[in-house]
Amino acid sequence: MIIDFVHPAHYRDDGSLVQAKRFYDRIDAYLPHLGPLLLAALTPDRHEVRYVEEYHQDVDFDSDADLIAISAQIMQFDRALVLSKEFRKRGKTVVLGGYLPSLVPEQVEGLFDSIIIGEGDEIWPQLLLDIEAGNLKAVYRSEGPVAVDQSPTPRYDLLSKARLTVYPVQATRGCPFKCTYCSIAAVYKGAYRKRPIEHILRDIDATGSRNVNICDDNLCEDIKFSARLFDAMAGSKLRWGTQTTINVARHPKLLAKARKAGCQMMALGVETIDMRNLKSVDKTFHKVDKYAEGFRRLMDAGISPHALIIFGLPEDDADTFARTVDYLENLNVPIAQFFILTPYPGTPNGDQMRKGGQLLDDRLSRLREPYVVYQPENLSPAGLRDGWWDAVNDFYSLRSIAKRLVFAEKAPNRMLNLGQNLLYWSKIRRGVHPVYFGA
Repeated sequence: MIIDFVHPAHYRDDGSLVQAKRFYDRIDAYLPHLGPLLLAALTPDRHEVRYVEEYHQDVDFDSDADLIAISAQIMQFDRALVLSKEFRKRGKTVVLGGYLPSLVPEQVEGLFDSIIIGEGDEIWPQLLLDIEAGNLKAVYRSEGPVAVDQSPTPRYDLLSKARLTVYPVQATRGCPFKCTYCSIAAVYKGAYRKRPIEHILRDIDATGSRNVNICDDNLCEDIKFSARLFDAMAGSKLRWGTQTTINVARHPKLLAKARKAGCQMMALGVETIDMRNLKSVDKTFHKVDKYAEGFRRLMDAGISPHALIIFGLPEDDADTFARTVDYLENLNVPIAQFFILTPYPGTPNGDQMRKGGQLLDDRLSRLREPYVVYQPENLSPAGLRDGWWDAVNDFYSLRSIAKRLVFAEKAPNRMLNLGQNLLYWSKIRRGVHPVYFGA
């Protein structure tokens, strides 16, 4: 068989497709999703595999592929349905995997030839055998956390070389915490697994690049494991970032090891500067009064903290946006990404909102910025949306960039972060969300 793995784009309100194909879009780094590359590596050699990133290239509906394997997120629901309809109309077999079928299987079953619920590592080879035998099932469900100690090296060769690519490498899978808003917790259910360090190093070498994204949800929660990994990576010329919790700041020696291993940034899900909000989403393992010290410790180690912030939590009000920006500015945080609370189905937060009648719009494609699909506690939906966008604009204003990076006494990776800030500034001026290409 010829298999096309497709990661779909998503739609604007006017029905146009959000893509990043213009010349200036290529300035931004590309962080590919790992899932399709991993499933491609799990595909037997007798099949030919290709990869289509629709944000960067158009999908060919007249492809000669026999099987179309779509890996989709919730916000890509509408586009995934269009792709399925068009390909099936042309006689192709279409399979859907990813967070979309894992969180809302009842909304996609029957609209594709088959869907995969949960992790696909162990399911995918059997699904291919079933297709060859003419016995494809409508639904495949992962029965539990899969073992990751035998994961093959992803098919990095399928990625386009036309952009600056930051290659995804997985060291751990899942997260041990169960924050009520988190889709990761809903899919993995607290399962947290670590891969053999020699396999991680093997995959890093296979990228053939210095630019790596350790694409874990929470890399540094097992301190002893992380320390062994960083020791094994020490002395390399890698430039890498990852995501973890600010708990890592409790361990200065680990931060020093990470820096020696090439770490330049850590994205930290701090979410809010209000402790009452953290309690409301079962994230009490964080302490807001320790954030300043945590950011400082990362910067002292030469690592840039990237703060991930959610607006729309129960205690947020009209003053929250400016207070949050001021707080981050005063700490000279180099990068912040601001999000609106998203009530994903299948999460405790999302399910509670649905049962409580708080949802104003249950369209899956609206479960992303800039949409507010529920009634916040202390804000109007418009107030939350406008406050969020004001915070994005204020933090990435030239005044704020100068304060945090140009005139800051201590600014690790200053030029790299300055370039990223100016890129975000240019996107925001065009009304483009820095993370999702278009808003």
